[in-house]
Amino acid sequence: MTELGQPINEFRLTARLVNKDTIRYTPAGQAVLECQLDYSGTVFEAGTERKVQIQILAIAIGQEVNTLHQMEIGQLRNFQGFMAHRSTRQKALVFHITHISI
Repeated sequence: MTELGQPINEFRLTARLVNKDTIRYTPAGQAVLECQLDYSGTVFEAGTERKVQIQILAIAIGQEVNTLHQMEIGQLRNFQGFMAHRSTRQKALVFHITHISI
């Protein structure tokens, strides 16, 4: 929680683009692009270095779709966004990308 008592849902990841789907559109006309991101590196946990490798499902909606669509497979980028369930019926977590930078 923040100092004001509000919960925070922020997620940042430096990862490689592994694959991406084709752009689709919501009924409201919003562009949507799903992709798979790969992280491989080391993190510190309880004072010990730990190797971590993950692949994570991610989705971009709106303005970040163009940036993601133009990326080549294998490119390393900084991704920011939030985590949410895939849908009300599917409880798998999905990384919703709200910003992509080099």
